[in-house]
Amino acid sequence: MKTEILSQERNVIAVKAEYGADEIKKAVGQTIRDLSSQVSIKGFRKGHVPRKVLELYFGRDRIYSETAERIVREAMDDIVSEYQLDLVARPNLKADALEEGNPFSAEFTFEVRPEVTLPDLASLQATKTIYETSDEQVDEGLNQILEANARYEPIDEDRPAAPDDVVETQYTAYSVSDDGEATLIEAEKKNVMDLDNIREDIADNIVGKRLAEEFTFDIKLEDDYPDARMAGIVVRYDMEILQIMKRVVPEATDENIALITKGRYNTVDEVKSEVRKQLEETARSRSEATLRESAVKALAEAAEVDVPDTMVDRQHDAMRKDQDGRIRRDLGLSLDEYLSKNNLSASEYDAKLRERAVEVVRNTLVLDALAEREQISFTSDDLNVEIIRMATAAKVNPQQLADVLSKDKDEFSSLAMRVRTRNTIDFLAQKVSVTEVPAEKETEESKDALPAEGETPGASE
Repeated sequence: MKTEILSQERNVIAVKAEYGADEIKKAVGQTIRDLSSQVSIKGFRKGHVPRKVLELYFGRDRIYSETAERIVREAMDDIVSEYQLDLVARPNLKADALEEGNPFSAEFTFEVRPEVTLPDLASLQATKTIYETSDEQVDEGLNQILEANARYEPIDEDRPAAPDDVVETQYTAYSVSDDGEATLIEAEKKNVMDLDNIREDIADNIVGKRLAEEFTFDIKLEDDYPDARMAGIVVRYDMEILQIMKRVVPEATDENIALITKGRYNTVDEVKSEVRKQLEETARSRSEATLRESAVKALAEAAEVDVPDTMVDRQHDAMRKDQDGRIRRDLGLSLDEYLSKNNLSASEYDAKLRERAVEVVRNTLVLDALAEREQISFTSDDLNVEIIRMATAAKVNPQQLADVLSKDKDEFSSLAMRVRTRNTIDFLAQKVSVTEVPAEKETEESKDALPAEGETPGASE
């Protein structure tokens, strides 16, 4: 095989591989031998099936096709090794039709990782936002614990429901068309509703009603209602009040704390101490995340790299697909409905997404280059920690997740790259010059320095 570089532009290299007629004859012979040893044909031993029989059995085109596939695969591997190419995508291939007795050529278009010139890390300036934990935050944390353990107590007096009550109702709901036809949505459903935390138009129809009172009312849902199936419809409720209750939050006493925590904590001060500890740990994590994000931004801005349009195109397409799925799954909207609701044109949305994609690709390239330069890798312990983190988030067994990942080459590779990227950012954060900034002085520029979660693995974790 002879190879020749046909062209090289930015990060795209075209290489031609040529085979002489004798090389093709040998390659076809190898295919014949391979097929002879694999196929079982009655009357012949494996490995001893004559060529003419194989040609009748498989067809000559099949033999030539398998030969071409094998030598193209081998040629690609040899070219990547010979020219030491660092590929970022599968190459494009343009090949002749292979035929025994004729030469054969194939042209590969390789997309390789662009050159990245990194700065001296010590010259980089990064900011770290310092978040403090206040007494007010600790008190709020305690209040949240008490609120979460509130109980509902039926009211003693005979009175109508008030705006701050909790009511248990039973209702049947209908969808009402413009001509007044009612279609059942759900029947005799019981529900407990905090009147202070439900739709105002529903609460207004319940306030003032008494125990066992039956009543009917209509509400019109918004045209941009999150569930697109219900958007803009009129809903009629036939409702009855089953119980009127007050939401009672326990007082912050040592006795109540012992009951709520089942003896784990015996005093209010013990709980507040634990709340403060958790808030301080969260504050430290947030502060470290701002440093990591700022360090990556500083590195990306100082590095010299020609970001390839092809990589941006792929990143943009992946992000677009992911965003469309989230909008449909989480909001129940089509992309057009989402754009209309947020007063965005399709071109504005696409431009913002592409700008984000450029940032993601640049960050990825410079972090990969830094990992290569500093020979940053990962250990099996690093992988285990990440698997446990993923399993905890997904609420699955870590060993089961590890078994699944071990059988999926692409997923395991993605996991490994995420871990290496995180280790690289840890290394970077230790090398840059850091300026600490109090949280109240945090600028808008210091926020959102990195792509959203999932775009640059490990950057904001």
